[in-house]
Amino acid sequence: MRKKFLIFMYGLGLSVIAGFILGLFYVLQSFLIEFFWHKNVDAFSRPVTNAIILLVIGIVIFLTRKHFGQLPRNFSNVMAEIRQKGTANYHTLLAQMVIPAIILVSGTSLGPEATLVSSTVLYGIWIGDKLRYVEANYAKLKKSSWLMVLRVLLIPHQYRIHREDSPEHRGIFLNKKMTKIVYFLNGVLGFSIVYNLFGEPSLIIRIGDSNWHYEKLGWMLLILLVSYAVGHVYLKVMIEIRKVIQSRIFHEVALITLGGLAIYVSSLLAPEILFSGQHNFHLFTTNWVGHSVLYLTAISFAKLLLLTIALNTGWVGGDIFPVLFSATIQGLAISQLLPNLDRTFVMVMVAIGVSSAILESPLLVGSLMAIMFAPINLLPFVILATILLMLIKSLQRRYTKYAPTVFDQIGDWLHGLNIF
Repeated sequence: MRKKFLIFMYGLGLSVIAGFILGLFYVLQSFLIEFFWHKNVDAFSRPVTNAIILLVIGIVIFLTRKHFGQLPRNFSNVMAEIRQKGTANYHTLLAQMVIPAIILVSGTSLGPEATLVSSTVLYGIWIGDKLRYVEANYAKLKKSSWLMVLRVLLIPHQYRIHREDSPEHRGIFLNKKMTKIVYFLNGVLGFSIVYNLFGEPSLIIRIGDSNWHYEKLGWMLLILLVSYAVGHVYLKVMIEIRKVIQSRIFHEVALITLGGLAIYVSSLLAPEILFSGQHNFHLFTTNWVGHSVLYLTAISFAKLLLLTIALNTGWVGGDIFPVLFSATIQGLAISQLLPNLDRTFVMVMVAIGVSSAILESPLLVGSLMAIMFAPINLLPFVILATILLMLIKSLQRRYTKYAPTVFDQIGDWLHGLNIF
């Protein structure tokens, strides 16, 4: 009993440390973006400054891809390695914290969530390996000096036993999913402590107020279905752009140059589409309210275009918040075509429909909109819209050719929690 308790507490300590490190990654990328892009730079030197930033980061991308491969590691590839080997290589975890933070400074139309998701899984595997070693050598450690015990517990890259797909190596917490959930939540707590300690802005940004009336509820289904269909059109276009890039450009330098040029041109013509857009949701109730439908639609598509080019040319990051941002811009544009309907309601419904189609995950999109962006009085409609689109996606999977997405894999991972 004492042995299990001590090992559990050790895992609790490791999980909060992992959360601290992930929090420091988020703070680092936020600080670098603020330092290089949001400082006062006169209009004459801004193009030169942007070019220097992108040139340096382009070189960093080339060198790191040559030595480490893509960073952050693709979540799908991590999960495929786990299914094949029972574990995954996490030796580049610290590089995965630093290099993506530098890449995001480029203004690539992406966010930090790709690093956070794949790193969370890799840290889970590392924690499991450390716990497995302590569990297997517990009797020996009890007889060792306190200095040796500290060495085993505190040196991160030594004293580990990798998980193998055999009963004797599956670890003491394999069937205790609640323990893994506790570790995960403890890591989130560690992340939150660092996030708030450094004064990062709130992730919850409600996009205005809604005065929706139930008698116009019939519009909801129409808006949702049309926006979901439009989202699929956008997804098809993004896939075709990816195919063109992959079939025409093969040299690493040429790919990185294309991505860098796309970001540079965007930084001069439409700087609002740079970065993830996560902290720009306030624009929907301020600067952008008076813009034309044509302008907003163009900005929305430009955001998706830059996102697609960046993802496929080495300037990688997370696409969840950029897609949500682009879809909400589209919602603001559509709301101007329906002046008799509540603007915020239309924005939220269009954002859910378009994002669910592009990201192929209504549950993820609905959850984020409900928690972070939609007004509180629209939560029942967000939940209803999410359920409707989940049913539609279920029918798609049943009656059409369907390839599991990264979000399906995340769902399977959360359901199984079979990491340690």
